[in-house]
Amino acid sequence: MRIIIPTIGTRGDIQPYIALALGLQTAGHQVVVASHPSLRQLVESYGVSFSPMGPDVDLGKEAALIRGKSKNFVMGFLRVMKFSFRMLEESHAELLELCKDQDLVVVSHSAAGSIEADQLNIPTVSATLMPMAIPVNDPNTSAFAKAIGKLAGGLMGLVMTRPLDHIRKRVGLPKMGQYGITSPKLNLIPISPVVIPSNPYWEARHQMTGFWFAPAPQNWQPPADLADFLQKGQPPVVISLGAMAISGDDAMQAALIAVKAVEEAGVRAVIQGWDEPMRQIKTSENVYHGGSIPHDWLLERSAAIVHHGGFGTTSAGLKAGIPSMAVPHIIDQFIWGQKLFDLGVGPKPLPRTKMSVETFSEALTDLTTNLKYQENAREIGIKIRAENGVAVAVRLVEELMTMN
Repeated sequence: MRIIIPTIGTRGDIQPYIALALGLQTAGHQVVVASHPSLRQLVESYGVSFSPMGPDVDLGKEAALIRGKSKNFVMGFLRVMKFSFRMLEESHAELLELCKDQDLVVVSHSAAGSIEADQLNIPTVSATLMPMAIPVNDPNTSAFAKAIGKLAGGLMGLVMTRPLDHIRKRVGLPKMGQYGITSPKLNLIPISPVVIPSNPYWEARHQMTGFWFAPAPQNWQPPADLADFLQKGQPPVVISLGAMAISGDDAMQAALIAVKAVEEAGVRAVIQGWDEPMRQIKTSENVYHGGSIPHDWLLERSAAIVHHGGFGTTSAGLKAGIPSMAVPHIIDQFIWGQKLFDLGVGPKPLPRTKMSVETFSEALTDLTTNLKYQENAREIGIKIRAENGVAVAVRLVEELMTMN
């Protein structure tokens, strides 16, 4: 079976789809991931075929720049979404050609591929990373929860439905139907039921599989200085706040806060990202600054992780079985940050606006000394590592296509 997985976004956004592509490929299918040209090296490093589509942009950096020019996070979020849909529109012609010889289109959470599949009448399977957004007809839902759901639906219409309908109209398609960008046959939810239980009121087409994880890229080896740093002392805290969340002048300020807080908390740390600021900041031997390091490899050698609350990093921390805390910046990151606290694997999320040397140092101390976090994280990690979300997803896809 020939399958295309188109998506746009950052490394964290595309990582689950690389894992799915590997699983489908291992099962004997011809799979290609289509995305920004800048992501070619990442995808191909896993041995997965790649096709470029749309402008050659780094969406993480572009989004950070857009947010930096916005008055508040809501306006920043809306502007980033507008930019993302412009990328989808500019990718349309190339993606349409790529889809023409495919048997199945996997529509990612970015909506890439949904319009092209409809134009070509190709079957789809979709993926949803935010199951909280799936509508349910639960008679026990409170009036307050229903009101929140209605508000969320209105926001979804503003940021996703209208822009997509604009593109659909331009290419001669009707407005989206009742299913939106999700497949009417199979909508995969790559999340562990240990983290978010499956809802009994979901339609049968919504199937929770467990997280989708890919191993470290083929032939990847850690830099010698990183291996040396890890061997010289206690496991470090990984601080990986993401270029998409913090950039520009804010990156320098955040990096300074992080370095000083690490020293005050008396922990060792691997700080990822912030290349330019970190080159200018003098650090002690307790801090290692690194770039792109596979989390699957790094986190199993670490004591805890502080991150921006993105889907990929959140799931990687849970799989590793280590305490985890979010410094969220936009809507879904706040949700995942709160989920980590609710699971008891880390303290309450620390919004970037409240991040100071004092608050960050206190959070690091709590994160690394609270035995309850360690116990809960270890138990959850064991359960998640026992799952195989990719295998479940591959089975569901094959069953669907066999019936078709």
